[in-house]
Formats: sequence, structure tokens, C-alpha cells
Amino acid sequence: MSTTWTIAVDWDRNGGFDGTYDDVTDDVMYARWFLGMRQPYQVDADDSMLELTLNNADKRYSPENTGGPLSGKLAPFRRVKVTSDDGTERTHWIGWVESIQPDVGKYGKRAVTIQAAGPMQFFKAAETNIALQENQRTDQVVGKLIEEVVVPPGLSDVWVLAMAGYSELGTGTEGSTILGSASAGTSYKDLDTGDVTLAIAADNWVHRDRQHDTFNVYRAISDMAAAERGRFFFDREGRARFWNRTRLQDEITSSLTLNDDMTGLRYAYAGIEADFKNDVIVVCHPRALSAVTDEVLWQLQGEVRIPAGDTRNVGVRYQDPDTGNARIGAKDAYVDGLTFSTGTAMVTLDAKANSATLVVKNDSAEEAILTAATVRGRRITDYGQMEAEARDGLSIANYGRRSLKMNLPSVDNLVYAQAIADYELDRRSTPQGTVKEVTLVSHGENGGDNHAHQLARTIGDLITISETQTAHASKKYIIIGEAHKLSEGGALYETTWYLEPATDSPYPWKMGATNRSDLGTSTRLAF
Repeated sequence: MSTTWTIAVDWDRNGGFDGTYDDVTDDVMYARWFLGMRQPYQVDADDSMLELTLNNADKRYSPENTGGPLSGKLAPFRRVKVTSDDGTERTHWIGWVESIQPDVGKYGKRAVTIQAAGPMQFFKAAETNIALQENQRTDQVVGKLIEEVVVPPGLSDVWVLAMAGYSELGTGTEGSTILGSASAGTSYKDLDTGDVTLAIAADNWVHRDRQHDTFNVYRAISDMAAAERGRFFFDREGRARFWNRTRLQDEITSSLTLNDDMTGLRYAYAGIEADFKNDVIVVCHPRALSAVTDEVLWQLQGEVRIPAGDTRNVGVRYQDPDTGNARIGAKDAYVDGLTFSTGTAMVTLDAKANSATLVVKNDSAEEAILTAATVRGRRITDYGQMEAEARDGLSIANYGRRSLKMNLPSVDNLVYAQAIADYELDRRSTPQGTVKEVTLVSHGENGGDNHAHQLARTIGDLITISETQTAHASKKYIIIGEAHKLSEGGALYETTWYLEPATDSPYPWKMGATNRSDLGTSTRLAF
């Protein structure tokens, strides 16, 4: 069965891809896209990306061409979608335009390159601003972090006031809208139930640079994935996906076997990459909660003037004066010691895990000047001094020390940190031959060879690979990333899968699972 490709851009930002010029498929000279991860055991995804080269002979895609049919619409933050239909319609990539670069010269190539990116850009642009998380599962924290991300109109199917195509509530299907809240369903996220519950999280998410202290949402989610030993990525539909640590251990059935019938293959034996380590150190971060409840967390420097009838928001960063004003977390924060030199105002504190906002509202008829304010509460101090180490002495003696140090801010339990170190050592300490990536090629429209698998296989699928020259036989791999190229008018379709070694037999023990519930030669205890 032949395959029909559709590549469309929502130029009108009306919530669909049904505008007169939205379907750009006939103009596509070259398309390539990527999503997922590139390195084995990587817990957080690389940014999804798409590059399109379009025929621009009629200057349709030149943003400054005021006489073109897309004048005023060629701009960033337009949604892009790649789909295929071979009897089954599939979405391969969803993202948003970043840049439009027309070639110059009226006798030259007369093409345009459109770069698009996935949702990561918005997650990295949003600073963490959630409350202290106590006794929460990793997925619960991830869900709250995702809610911190605000995307511009045209980037999702959520409801936007007074914007055509986004202000009519519907069922959440394409072309309609849904209320943008955590209860809106799984249109933008799909989270496994975490296997790890953290005593405290969000208090020590601080990254210090020369200008300011910050920690973006994506880094915070990565911390959750690392603590879980799970994965976080964006799938073909653009949804945020969080997998717990047992998800990939459950994959034991291969979807495809390749036996010398791949076009390309990158193979390495005992290289210096992340999949061969024999000395693993996990740094965990025990916290100390102050005994008293009125520790000074912050004090106002200078004064704040609040005009009559106005409101001022003052950013508060919790600090520890005993350690050179290092950023800390806090619990039960409150404001104290308010002094006004002129007038008065209502002061409230919106407290978060390691920061707060002092809201000063002046409802009076005269200016108010706040000259003193103190935020107090219980300090949460991160000492970061405990390390768990797992070492394979025989491997070190035979192959030299190959160290891996993992800093996990949200892990405060040394026993759990040791379990992580043991787990990582177990799957990395033996040198082995591994396939890093495999490439398949087929006709983009007429199919043939492994074309159907190129369309269907995606992140999380299990495949089996054999290659004669290396004597690499019947080894199972998880697809952790996928890259695709479509060129020559759709005639050439190339797919590269980035791979990670799957859990080899004996498989992890799992209660009630067929052939996996008896410890012995076919199963072993899992982490």
C-alpha cells in the first residue's frame, strides 16, 4: 500500500491545518525531523526539531513580500505537523516555527528553509515556581511542573479568550479547544505513576550564574526523571511523556528483527561512552529542617513605594546568612516586621519552595512607602555531603577505572542512592558490543523493505538486531530516539533509530507475569 505524506503549517493560527495555504507538501524539497534521546540511559530528551526546505520560486514564503498570499502570517510560533497515511494515519511530529530563512538571489536556488522546534523551548523558558513538595511521587511533581508552563496562542488546543479558533470550547479534538488546566485530560501530557516518593522536593532547585539564580522547569523535570531513573520526552503528538523506571524493563517482546537488512549501523565495543562504567558515584542531598519556626529567610533592602490604589510585587529569595547568603529552601514562611514611613498597605506573602512573592496592595488615597519587612519560617538546608558508591574491582583491574558521577538533588536517602549506584553499575560494568543507531531506507511513497516499520516504530519499541561482520547476534534494543528524512519529492525516506541495550535475559522479576514470577535462570531481582 502506498503512503501519502502531509506537511502542514497553521499559518492562520486558527487551531487547525485547513487554511488555503496550510498544506505545504507539494512545495517540500527536503524535510528532516527528530525527537527523543540520542544517548543510552539518557533520562531527559534532546529538543525535538524539524527542518523544511520549500520551493519559494513565487516568493510565497518570503515574509517581507507584502503582495504574497501569506503576507503578515509568516512568523514564528505557527504550529507545524507531519503526518503519513498508509491505510493507518499517523502523526510523526508536531512543533512550532522558530525561523524562516529565504534564499536570496532571483536566479539562485529560490528556496526557503523553515526551522521548527518542539515544546522544550517553553519548558526551558519557564522558571520553577511551585510550592514545597512533601511526600509526593515523582509523577505528581512532574505534573505540577508542567502546569507552570504557559505556551502562546496557536501552540496548543487550549482555550484562549477572544481569539478566533481558540475561544470556542469543544471536545479537545483537532479544530476545537479545551480548558487549559490539569483536569483537561491527556491532550498535552501522559505520565506513568512514579515508583518513587520523595520526602522533599523543589527546595534546592537553584542554578547560580553570574547574573541571577534560576532553575527552569525542564531542569526540574529532569531532576525528577533522574531520581526515578525513568524518562521524560515529547512524543510524536507533542505530548509530554514521563515513564517510570520499570516501563522499559517490561518490554520483552520484539516488534522487528533486523538481520543484515539495515542500510546503516553504528556499532562500538567497550567505548568511552555512557554505557560502560565500572565506578558509579551517586551524590544524594540530605536536608536539615531548622528546629525553630522564625528563622530569618529574607529582609527588605531599601524601600518600596506604592502609589495610591496600586499594587507592587517584590521578589523574595530565601537565603541563609550563616552560609554567605546561599539560596535555601523553606517551609511555613510568613512575613513579619512591617514598617511604613508613609501611609499603609496590605501585605501578603505568596510562598513557594525556595522563593516567594511579597504582594503589597495600597487601597488608600495616598502613597505608601514600605521601609522594612522580614520573611521568616523554617529553613531547609541542603548539605549535599553524602555519596553512595558502587565499584566493580575486577572490571577496574582489567579495563581501568571508568567513572560515572550522578548528582541527584531530590534524592535525600542514602539507601536509595546506593540502590541507584548498584543498579547503574550492574547494567554498565561489563564491556560489550552495542549498536548505537541503525538506519533504514525505503521509497517514501511506494514503500517496500522495512517501510511499514519506519512509519510505525517509535520511542519505547523493542527491536532485535543481528549483524554478521561484527558477529553481533540477536541482541535486543529499545528505540530511545528517532530521526527521519524525506527527500527527492517523497521518493526517498530515511529513518535512523537511536538505541539503548534492552534488559537481557534473565529478565527482571515481576509478580504475576508469565515466565517472570519465579526467580531462577530466567528472571532476576529488579531495581
